[in-house]
Amino acid sequence: MPSKINSPISADDAQRIKKNWGFLNRNLDQNSIRGVFISELIWDLPDFEEIDAEKTPQKRNEVFLKLLLRSGPRAYKIFIAALKNHNSDHVVEKLESTEITENNQAVLDHLTSLTDNQKTHVLTEANLLKFNKVVGSDIEIFGKALQLKQADIDSTRMENSHSVATQIHKIILKWRNRNGKMATLGTFTKSLMDAEAAGASVDWDVFDQGVKEVTS
Repeated sequence: MPSKINSPISADDAQRIKKNWGFLNRNLDQNSIRGVFISELIWDLPDFEEIDAEKTPQKRNEVFLKLLLRSGPRAYKIFIAALKNHNSDHVVEKLESTEITENNQAVLDHLTSLTDNQKTHVLTEANLLKFNKVVGSDIEIFGKALQLKQADIDSTRMENSHSVATQIHKIILKWRNRNGKMATLGTFTKSLMDAEAAGASVDWDVFDQGVKEVTS
């Protein structure tokens, strides 16, 4: 049976999840509610195999939430009902009390997905190659999120006009050279989140793969 995952939940409900991402990662007992997603024909076995492939409870919760975000409005209603039926009223209260704001992308807190060792990992020049496709063509926004000067952004764009990936790599390299031992994966992640909040397109799947490759 093919997966039913093909549409986003409502914008308001997406904000509720994204603004409470860290809390849900730590407190969600998804094992107690996951059965309803099969009985209600929301998810199929491959979806749960994707969740269970992760090694830690928080990572499994993270995949669960990412699937929920793109499972449609009905899935969120089923999620809330299941929480209420399995003594997770504190989670429901946290979600329902979330302030919903207009024109807010509700950027995920990807720092909560990193271990302490990953956050403090100092990025090498070779490491940077793993992230040169993490941002699309939004070099202006990305450079400012990295707190680079406008002159640095402009010169990088002019010197590498035929390759966006090279522009991104050079921008990250300038940031790394300027920050030295402070150019950690945690700091870089926060800059990516700032860029996304400012309107840049960030490919977090590419980022996640890069994290695995540079810290494994």
